[in-house]
Amino acid sequence: MLIVDKKILTCDIKEVYFSDNPHDIESCDFLKFYYCKNKVQVKGFTCQKEITSTIDITKNLDTIWKNMDNNSVRYRIKRAQKEGVKIRINDGYEQFFQIYRSFRQKKGIKSLFDMFGVGAYTLDAMKKYGTLFLAEHEGEILVGTLYLEDKFNMKSWLGASKRLEVDRAKASMISCADRLIDWEAIQYAKEKGLEEYDLGGLWLKEEAEKDEKKRGMNNYKLSFGGEITNRYSYLKIYSKIYNIAYNLYILKNLDSRKSDGRF
Repeated sequence: MLIVDKKILTCDIKEVYFSDNPHDIESCDFLKFYYCKNKVQVKGFTCQKEITSTIDITKNLDTIWKNMDNNSVRYRIKRAQKEGVKIRINDGYEQFFQIYRSFRQKKGIKSLFDMFGVGAYTLDAMKKYGTLFLAEHEGEILVGTLYLEDKFNMKSWLGASKRLEVDRAKASMISCADRLIDWEAIQYAKEKGLEEYDLGGLWLKEEAEKDEKKRGMNNYKLSFGGEITNRYSYLKIYSKIYNIAYNLYILKNLDSRKSDGRF
């Protein structure tokens, strides 16, 4: 289990990963358990079903490699390797942070934390909790992924690239480098004796069928040969002030999704 701590103004935020079940944690205003394995009823917690794509990394690497789609994954990994893309691990957090901020801005991503004038995650939080994989080509950082890990699991947490600010040729290289990052991270997790690699959440089938981008994201993650796995997220808000702010954010976000046709 891994607990990510945040501070938003006077509110203490805790995000919990790799837990089977939710439970109360003292001294916090907002508590969320992400992707728990079990569906349970715990007083005060709201539950939301999620799906994600997981790879059993207790299998041998040859099997994991062969389960990946040849055209969309294996070919692009080999191309990135042939073109000389290098992977850096836990080096270059500052560079990734700048890419991450620019990527969020260009995509128009907003979070609850932006309402208070602070970023979703600080550089210090990335360094403290994240395992960073960066892909570098000809001396330039193109794309990176931050992972969370404990003794048994590794999960894609935050990703960002320069694909929205480059030409088509470089965007294609970024696509290849991104897949190489996942392959290198799988091998890293395997060497550490971890058991499960999580590529991050999938959109529910109903949403993916309505939106080409969501469907494409699902196809990308599933092309690595993982299984669709049910998970459950649990939320509990202890602070009345934070509860008001959170619900205002939900309403604001809902209106935004409706207005641009994504809802």
